[in-house]
Amino acid sequence: RWLVQNRSIKAIGLDTPSIDYGQSTLFESHRILFEKNIPAFENLANLHQLPLKNFQVIALPMKIKGGSGGPLRAIAIVR
Repeated sequence: RWLVQNRSIKAIGLDTPSIDYGQSTLFESHRILFEKNIPAFENLANLHQLPLKNFQVIALPMKIKGGSGGPLRAIAIVR
């Protein structure tokens, strides 16, 4: 909620299986982000290799008919 309200984020990515905590049944983080059309990328690797600024992420999702999520290939271009 804080990121959505206080930063102009375009997307969020993290190296964990979910943006919500493990036992969540409400999926509050998912709802907050998706209501604002902000995509979330989970299970990312090597995030520590990215600089704090000046990079672009390209996320190429697998086409899944009728799906609301799925695997993707994420790449970062460092400027």
